[in-house]
Amino acid sequence: MVLRQFRLEALLEQDFRLDAIKHAQAEMPREAVGLVVDGAYWPCKNIADAPQQHFVLDPHDYAKAMFAGTIEAIVHSHPKGTSPSECDRKACRQSKLLWYVYSVPDNLWSTIYP
Repeated sequence: MVLRQFRLEALLEQDFRLDAIKHAQAEMPREAVGLVVDGAYWPCKNIADAPQQHFVLDPHDYAKAMFAGTIEAIVHSHPKGTSPSECDRKACRQSKLLWYVYSVPDNLWSTIYP
């Protein structure tokens, strides 16, 4: 009998990613944006003028998330694919938060560290 051990953190990470994927698929062809709050995915509105090309997280959603718990990361999708852009990397550094970018057509995740 083979026993496999799973880290709780890995299971929680998987859970938020599944919810973020559902959100990204529902928002197609727009970029989806959300937050990881206390290990759970918190969907937010993308209020960008051109949401198919970039995102602007609704500040009201961010404020609600802040009061609900600890914001651990920013999550957004790339509906046309591609890896994180230089703009993503710069914004990640400015936010001082971990960023997860989901490439929808490739079903791939990228992580950006501040």
